Parts: sequence; structure tokens; C-alpha cells
Amino acid sequence: MEKKTIGKFIAALRKANGMTQKEFGEKLFVSDKTVSRWECDECAPDLSLIPAIAEIFGITSDELLRGERNNPARETESAEETDKNRKAKSDRQFRLMLDRKRRKYQNFSLISVGITVFGLLAAMVANLGFSKGLIAFCLSAAFGVASEICQICFTVNAQILPDEDDDTYTERIKAFHTQTVKTAVRITFVNLLLLAFCLPLVTLINGANYGLTFDTWIPYGTVFSAVALAVCYSLYTFFIRKILCEKGLLVLAEQQRAEIKRDNKLLFQTIAVSAAVALVLGVCIVVWNVVGLRITIKKHTFDNGADFKAFMESEYDRWAEEGYSYVDQYGDIIVNVPIGESGKTYGYIKNAEGEIICEYYYNPDLYKEIRGTASADDRMPVTVIRKDDYYQGMLTFRTVETALYVCIVMDFVVAAGIYLFKMIGRKKKAASAR
Repeated sequence: MEKKTIGKFIAALRKANGMTQKEFGEKLFVSDKTVSRWECDECAPDLSLIPAIAEIFGITSDELLRGERNNPARETESAEETDKNRKAKSDRQFRLMLDRKRRKYQNFSLISVGITVFGLLAAMVANLGFSKGLIAFCLSAAFGVASEICQICFTVNAQILPDEDDDTYTERIKAFHTQTVKTAVRITFVNLLLLAFCLPLVTLINGANYGLTFDTWIPYGTVFSAVALAVCYSLYTFFIRKILCEKGLLVLAEQQRAEIKRDNKLLFQTIAVSAAVALVLGVCIVVWNVVGLRITIKKHTFDNGADFKAFMESEYDRWAEEGYSYVDQYGDIIVNVPIGESGKTYGYIKNAEGEIICEYYYNPDLYKEIRGTASADDRMPVTVIRKDDYYQGMLTFRTVETALYVCIVMDFVVAAGIYLFKMIGRKKKAASAR
């Protein structure tokens, strides 16, 4: 048989098996130019390659050398069977490769999470062991950045370049890329939550220089993390996910896009209602800070010196007989013990000319403030604020203020709960419809 016949026969078999000259050459460890020369009858394959070529195409060496099959009817059947086997083998190899890639990426993602957790432990050691809140926050931020950089590298390395000439596995490749990007986004959320959890170390008073105790850090850190989660999830839902889809990093089906659109509408409505409630509570906090102390702190006001003197001396007599105790702003109980007549302290009210118009005795440790009216000649009316009344008022003021802040937090918690409840209900309904 002439060389030309062998070359044409190889070309026909290669095309029947759906292989390019490059793919066929790679199986024989020769270049595509060499294959082209065979098919153009410029030269013939080396005899040592004849068995390998015959095995690739599922024919005998004798058929290859003769340039035709023994049974033409069987040729079509054999080519179809060979093509079917080739596709099955190729599909199995791709599936195994994708599984290996997925497991490898998941293991590397655990490394990123481990770096984040180690950063939190380092922050705890720096804060509680060395009482350095600023150093603790910087450590957590550094580990968070390191975790994020590692995750980005792992995600890039996990990418698979699709074959431009063969789109058989393109959809599966896009689905795999979508999963890797979603995992990377989750790791980013974890890193941001860690940073928010450690933020009180540098924002609260004395946190940066002296650190915080667990009973202070954990509540504030939890609140900061909850706020960060709400903000990050909203930004991702409304903006970042759209950008990722436009860049082709996230590939979503049409049904998924419709579901996301409905979810975004629900989220927007939930945020709008929750923000409106939080705004009202915020206005209440501002108003309470302006007028709260005036309402909660009890004041004793006297329009004349006789009533003022009678009140002060009656308070002194009660202290002299029974003693006096109150709780200060630190929660400590302060006890004033009577010291007898020799320990009397005298106070005076003087007019504009400096003349004494009222003299009284009292214990100065019992009073927060004694204030006359500077614009009046007789300094009347006089306002007296006892320490007991002052600290009781401060306690009431802070209790109400704390309650308003708790209401804001509960507002977001309830909104998140309602949103999640409706989301789960929708997903169950969609699953049952399928």
C-alpha cells in the first residue's frame, strides 16, 4: 500500500474520533507538525508507532498498514463504539480531576479559617495577658489580612481554564468556579466579623492602652460583629454579588436570578422598616441625653432663706442621729458617720454686696451641688441636689439609655429573624413545588 493511503487513512480515523492533530500527537508524544506531515504523505509513521496508532483507533496494525478496514460495515460501528468509550473515559477523568480540585480547595480554605482563629487567640493573649488592646487589635487585623490573601491565592489557583475548542465541560467548570468564589466570600465574611469583634479594643475608653475584660469585650464585640454582619450581607446582596456576576466570577441560572431578585426585594423592605424603627429610637436617645438628667435627678428648690435653712439643718440633724449612706457612680456604698457637734460645717448665703443673709450648718459630703441664683440680689431661689438623689437619678438615666440601645439591637435581631424565617419558608415552598 502506498504511503499516501496510510496518511489519508490516519486522517480519516483521527477525524472520526474527534481528535485534533495536536491531541493525536500528544498521545504519541510527537508534535502536531509531524502528524500533519504524515497526513500530507510527506513521510510515514515510524514502525515502532504503528501498534500504538492502531490501539488508539481500535484497529489492527495490518488494517493500518493496508490503509483500510477488513470489514467496512464494522468500521462505522467500531468508530462509534470507540468514540463512546473515549467520551466515557474522558468524562470519568474530568470528574476525578474536578473532585481532586474541590477537595484540595476545601482543605486550603480550612487553612485560611485556621489563620483567622489563630489571630483571635493571639488578640485574646495580647489583651488579657499584656493588657494591650491596641496591640491585640493590630494582631487580629494582621492575621485577618493574611487569611484573606491566602484565600485569594487559593481561589485563583483553583481556577480551571476551559477548552475554547470543546465546550463539553464548560458548564461544570463554571459551576465549580461559582462554588469557589462563594467559599471565598464566606471566608471574607469571617475575617470581617473577627475584625469587628476586636474593634471595641480600640474604640472603647481605655481599651487601647489597658485592654478590656471579657465581661466588657464579649458583649460589645458581639454587638459590633452583628452590625458588621448586617452591613456586609446587605452590601454583598445589593452590590458585590451583582459585580461578581458581571465579571463572570459567579454564574447563576435564570431561576436563581429570579429568586435572588425576590430575596433582594424582601431584604430591602426588612432593612427599610428596621432602619425606620432604629431612627426613631436614635432620636429618642438624643432627646433623652438632652433632657434625661433634668427629669431623673431630683432637685430641691427654695424661694426664701428660711425654708432653705430649715431643710439643710433638718438634713444635718437626720445625718447626725442616723448617719447617711448612698451608692455612688461606681456602685460603691458610701457611709457618712456622724462626728458630733465639734464637726459642724457652716455655710453662708451672701447677697450682691457680700453681706451674709443666711447662715446654716450642714455636712458637705451629703450634697452634689448647692446653687443660688446669681442674677438675684438675695440669691433666691436656691437649688440643692443631694448626692443620694444625684446618683439615683444617674442610675435611672443610664438604665433608660441602656434600654433604648438594647431596643435598637433587638430591632435588628427581630428584623433578621423575620427575614430568615420568610427566606426559609420560601425555600421550603420552592422545594416542595419541584
